[in-house]
Amino acid sequence: MALFDADFMQKLEYLTLISRKLYKGRARGEHQTFRRGSSLEFHDYRPYQPGDDFRYIDWSIYSRLDRLFVKLFAAEEDLEVQVLLDTSASMGFGTPSKMDYSRRVAAALSYIALLNLDRVGAAAFSASVGPTLPPFRRRGVNSLFSFYEGLQAGGTTRFNESLKSFSAKSGRPGLAIVISDLMDPAGYQEGIRSLVYGRYDIMLIHVLSEEEIDPTLRGPFELTDVETSARMRVSIEQSMIEAYQERLRAYFEEIEGFCLSNAIEYVRSSTLVPFEDLVLKYLRQGMYLH
Repeated sequence: MALFDADFMQKLEYLTLISRKLYKGRARGEHQTFRRGSSLEFHDYRPYQPGDDFRYIDWSIYSRLDRLFVKLFAAEEDLEVQVLLDTSASMGFGTPSKMDYSRRVAAALSYIALLNLDRVGAAAFSASVGPTLPPFRRRGVNSLFSFYEGLQAGGTTRFNESLKSFSAKSGRPGLAIVISDLMDPAGYQEGIRSLVYGRYDIMLIHVLSEEEIDPTLRGPFELTDVETSARMRVSIEQSMIEAYQERLRAYFEEIEGFCLSNAIEYVRSSTLVPFEDLVLKYLRQGMYLH
């Protein structure tokens, strides 16, 4: 099944992924990076340092201040975008499944980056980093879509270990888009911090099934953990649902506070929200998609 149709792809052509940080790119693109020397647009000055090229000293400032300053110019270069998609078994839950929803979002954001001549890489993770797609540019659109279409939910979650492993092996920082249901008993903070320490800009997209946000189960059940196969017999009553939703709200507030304190873009979505609306409407209200 196709990830999305041609009409939606056409709408994506008007969008751009941006980064708040400045990275040195590998080739010409549509993002600014600051270097010494002549380029498309003058940006700023900085004090002269031994070894700087005399050609870029502003002698008019020297004549007024008796100090040496070098001109800086802004050049447009490509941004490296890495999409990290949780494919653990819990992502297979729901209708539509969180996996189907998330890979469509991942494919849409990746396609936007490719349209803007950025380099895009992708990695699936569950208990560890699984299938990966090394960063490439626009000519690999079909390979990108095939990669996402081939991903299936399965395995246990080791969110922190997977992201730490990815960060340790990644060679070039850029924009990291992490898509997950964040359902790991061990938490998520260490993994996200590893990307922060790796100098990534981070967009965290938290995807949940509507059944997880507002459960409709009532009565006696035997519940089975899809990742560990652990079973628990419970009798679900309204008071239990209310306690669950209170803990869920506290968890959301914790994630929001963590992301705010670490300058991370955090977007939470239910699969009840059409993924087209998430991309075209809600993500555009943030810092990275315009």
